[in-house]
Amino acid sequence: MLRIRVFGAVVALSLAAFTAAATAVADDHESSRSAAKIIESFVEDFRSDRFAADPMLFGVQVEDHGEWHVRVTGEKTGDVWGVELAEGPAPTPTFYYQIDLDTLRAIDDGRLNALTARGKAFSDDVSPLEVRMMEGYKPSPEEDATINPHSFHFWTRGFPEVIPFGEGLTRRLHGSPVVGVYYQKGLRTIYSRIEPRETIRDDPREQAMPFLIMIVVIKGTAEGTVDGHPVTVSAGNVVFVPPFAPHKWWNNEDEAAEAILIMFGDGA
Repeated sequence: MLRIRVFGAVVALSLAAFTAAATAVADDHESSRSAAKIIESFVEDFRSDRFAADPMLFGVQVEDHGEWHVRVTGEKTGDVWGVELAEGPAPTPTFYYQIDLDTLRAIDDGRLNALTARGKAFSDDVSPLEVRMMEGYKPSPEEDATINPHSFHFWTRGFPEVIPFGEGLTRRLHGSPVVGVYYQKGLRTIYSRIEPRETIRDDPREQAMPFLIMIVVIKGTAEGTVDGHPVTVSAGNVVFVPPFAPHKWWNNEDEAAEAILIMFGDGA
């Protein structure tokens, strides 16, 4: 009887170890999907996106892993829009996304979204997801205005599109962890977090913006100055920052302060 029990325990442990190993292998396989498979999955999803109604040509370049181009025809068959994927650079000059494989995988599995990856504190910064222009291509103002919304819709799966935000999903910009939510001409929205004992927008170059900012505080308390006037805001407050008004914020509390920033108007 003892031998049977011992044998049964060994079998159970072996099965448990095999199951754990198989799960780890499956997880590793999923996290190591090739660049081509990931891009194919975004193209497939975009075929069901109503924003694929507008014809467009763009490229995707994954550093050291290949280059593709995507043609959005603007034509619909049944419930599916025409979105065609092909290898190589676009046949005519257009814009393209330049990205490394680690960032592509982070977007693929939801650890990062495309607008967060594209975020920059200053225009000459380098971001993990860059929008580049092919030689000979200079977008019109109308074309340029479509790139930010396109970056959201192409790189965000599902409908309605849901953007997770919070700790662990951010990049540090303007001195704080942020998540880009949605950008289009005249509108920018981000999630911002100030960790305890941290100060954000401490650099004078980033303290005054040429557009209106509404800061909706959703957690914690922060102190700051707006155009030289001291202010304290807490969860449930909304603070209005006029265009070109210098502002900076800091957190003297023991918990993080979190806010949604809505930036709008000319220049946003």
